[in-house]
Amino acid sequence: MLAPRFAKLARSKAVLAAMIATFALGGAGTALALVGSGTESIPRPRPSGLPQRASIGTSTDMAAADRVAETSDPAAFAVSVAQVLFAWDTTGSTPLNEYAGRLLAVADPSGEESAGLATDLTTYLPSPESWKDLKTYETRQWIDISSYNVPDDWDGAQENAKSPDIAAGTTAYTVTGLRRRSGIWQGKTAKTVDKVSFTIFMTCRPTYDACRLLRLSQLNNPLR
Repeated sequence: MLAPRFAKLARSKAVLAAMIATFALGGAGTALALVGSGTESIPRPRPSGLPQRASIGTSTDMAAADRVAETSDPAAFAVSVAQVLFAWDTTGSTPLNEYAGRLLAVADPSGEESAGLATDLTTYLPSPESWKDLKTYETRQWIDISSYNVPDDWDGAQENAKSPDIAAGTTAYTVTGLRRRSGIWQGKTAKTVDKVSFTIFMTCRPTYDACRLLRLSQLNNPLR
């Protein structure tokens, strides 16, 4: 019963992969060193609900981002994916591979893009070697989201593809915000703040009852 449906989905994902390849998926691993030091206290951000506006000021912490929201709303899904993607804490008991697992848990069930998504995640998360170093500095990370929207380039990419095989409900959201990191450097609290932008590709209704994650763009090389 499901075989014809997944066969069509597989074709659609192959078309999608070719369509968005020009937007440089993947990339170099993240450099996660803390720079500078100081005594300023960094308050732990307060969890907030999933926003519905096009521009927000949302922070997240580990409790708010331990899993991606099960939702059919593409905007809410994009926000939740972004929060989970950037929320990690080396001081806790959560292993590095579980952070990737939280995103892979909402991957497209056809499996066509799973390998690509796993590769994308390695460019956002620390390597095992970096994780060990970051633990010595008690490093943690989260994101303050400032905006999220369907990029104009997505409409153009779909038109250029001219393929009926793209699964219904497939879309993209570009997210911008501030990536925040804190840790301990020479006995003092240190922090870094960097502006980030990236694009999340997903398939939602009517193909799936809840949105499913396809791929991630290269960090700071999103669709516009």
